[in-house]
Amino acid sequence: MSANLLAVSLLRRRSAWFVVIGLASIAVAGVVYRSLSAPRPNIVLVTFDTTRADRLGAYGYSQGLTTAFDEFAKQGVVFEEAYAPAPITLPSHATMLTGLYPPEHGLRINGSGKLDREIPVLTEILKEQGYDTGAFIAAVVLDSVYGLDRGFDVYDDNVGSSARHHGERRRDGQEVVDAALAWLRQRTEKPFFCWIHLYDAHAPYDPRPETYQQQFSDNPYDAGVAWEVAQFARVTDYLKAEQLDANTVVVVAGDHGEGLGEHQEFEHGMLVYNTTLEVPFVAVCPDHFQAGTRVETPVSVVDLTPTLLDLLRIPSSRPMTGRSLLAAMQGGVLEPRDCYAEAETPFSLNRWCPLRAVISDRWKYIQSTRPELYDLQQDPGELQNLAESDGETAERLSALLTEMEQQFVVTRSGDANLSDDDLANLQALGYVSGGATSDEQSREADLPDVKDFIPEVAKFEEAKHLSLEGKSDEAIALLKEVMQATDQFPAANLLLGDCLAQAGRLDEAAETYQRLLQSHPDFEKVHQSLSRVRVQQGRLEDAEQELRKLIGKSPDSAVARLDLAQVLSRLGRPGEAIEECREALHNSPEFAAAHVVLGQLLSATGKLGDATASFEQALRYDPDNLDAHVHLFFVLSQLGEFNTAIRHGQKAVELAPDSFENRFNLGVLLIAQGRNDDGILQLEAAEKLKPDDPRPRQHIEQAQQSRRRGIGGGG
Repeated sequence: MSANLLAVSLLRRRSAWFVVIGLASIAVAGVVYRSLSAPRPNIVLVTFDTTRADRLGAYGYSQGLTTAFDEFAKQGVVFEEAYAPAPITLPSHATMLTGLYPPEHGLRINGSGKLDREIPVLTEILKEQGYDTGAFIAAVVLDSVYGLDRGFDVYDDNVGSSARHHGERRRDGQEVVDAALAWLRQRTEKPFFCWIHLYDAHAPYDPRPETYQQQFSDNPYDAGVAWEVAQFARVTDYLKAEQLDANTVVVVAGDHGEGLGEHQEFEHGMLVYNTTLEVPFVAVCPDHFQAGTRVETPVSVVDLTPTLLDLLRIPSSRPMTGRSLLAAMQGGVLEPRDCYAEAETPFSLNRWCPLRAVISDRWKYIQSTRPELYDLQQDPGELQNLAESDGETAERLSALLTEMEQQFVVTRSGDANLSDDDLANLQALGYVSGGATSDEQSREADLPDVKDFIPEVAKFEEAKHLSLEGKSDEAIALLKEVMQATDQFPAANLLLGDCLAQAGRLDEAAETYQRLLQSHPDFEKVHQSLSRVRVQQGRLEDAEQELRKLIGKSPDSAVARLDLAQVLSRLGRPGEAIEECREALHNSPEFAAAHVVLGQLLSATGKLGDATASFEQALRYDPDNLDAHVHLFFVLSQLGEFNTAIRHGQKAVELAPDSFENRFNLGVLLIAQGRNDDGILQLEAAEKLKPDDPRPRQHIEQAQQSRRRGIGGGG
């Protein structure tokens, strides 16, 4: 960069920073604060996942069941035109918690990346200011592995398989709110920040006939929204009952909407029309906001963190792109400001042209292979593309979008190191891409336009749900229809390979992955999928070859190196396997699964002390890692550290109460240590889990005989 260009760039950033400070100062100057001795307000952030603003009564909808939310909205501030920065969950939530747009915080697609530690998060700032902090998460896509857990005392992302949703890793809003209320009931004298994430409106939709009878049988999406509102009402009822409502800021924000068939998009992620970008954004706090306020000026959820920090008079350690909305929330005027949005998923999944959008007053411009321009005032449904007929406005908005992007200080996310279970779940949801995002590769003007593949996208989404339901054959048939319609849909090919593998058709799965690598060699993660099929086929040398290809393309991939370590171990090459584990941990020291595998390898080679240290490191980063507790139980038993071994065995039983082996082994050790009563309890539980296994009864009888002879006793 030349000296002149560098000077211009620095001046632009400096000017932007002064603008941020100036806006915050104006907002603060126009506010009459309570006395400095007044306690800081509590904050409750409730995020309605996949919830369109226009499906709530407060935004004009009359066919839903959202009365509790509508009445709540009357008590505070409703932003009538609020936008998400992306039509998917992880990037949008990261924007809410950082005050930065996706290119700036680096989390641009679901299922990939970890937030850079240099980027401040709202929760860390509040924690430093003395807040108790808790988060209660409903879906694996917001797992702590992505880095949004920073600053939380409790980040409850214990999301199991949902029986209502065919084993998908998500949990019902009722469970989420139960956990949140339990935490709130244990609050201290400190102010608290509580984030509650509700996912009930997300596909596949559930009409909940046991609750709503046939009310939503024809529109099950509305049932999910109604259930979210019902759970949200439990939170506001609690605050009122505990007399916390007057000094608690309650914010409800959507992360994105849902297509519901408009623009031929049934779900979300691929397009940036207002069906998936316009979200609810409401804030209530009697002590701080003017009730009954409705703000017409367009805003973005990027403004959430700057607004809360302004309210609390807490400075941020670095500039944020979002702005404070506090003046408008207290009855003042909010000047118009342009809003940015993007969809990176088309590129990451299929190498289609990524979408970038700017909303400026009445206009919305979408940059793609075939740009789009809409007059939202005259055409709120975005049905008439004016890009050609009003070229002057399109050119002006295009330049504005370019200027906004040039202001961004782009950040790349780290490696999330997903577990096998999380990776499989995200692949089934169609979230896992083949490789890089568009800022890592040239963006050619002639990339395919997502608009040309919308019918195939609908089939792809249906196949995702069929796969989750275990209907592999139906999913495979649908995906083959997609492949017949176009050869430019690599994500469908990847999902087809996964479905074939799920159905046990391993040879066909391998052929599908190989074809995909031939057409898209930059989809390096497909090597990992192919390697796992090769392992299932018993072709370990071929699996090793695929993983070495992947590492050649992505040498910093800790997950690839861990997979390679496990393959090398099965090939009888433990020394090489240990080195790969150590390389994985060099790349990602917090990778708990790699610590566990390294511990297993060290244990197998007789290095029990080193193995113990590895398992303990795993627990340092993941205290509830079941494998680490189980292996520590065995290793410490061999080392004669029986009391500590028993504590790990008890934790393993707590984490996996239906495990016969965990209960049986713990029971045997307890009895061996003279704790007959405790041991018998574990063995009786094991016997119930596996009635045909004679071993628990044999040990129980031996323990009872010892007890009758006066040997050993209670726990």
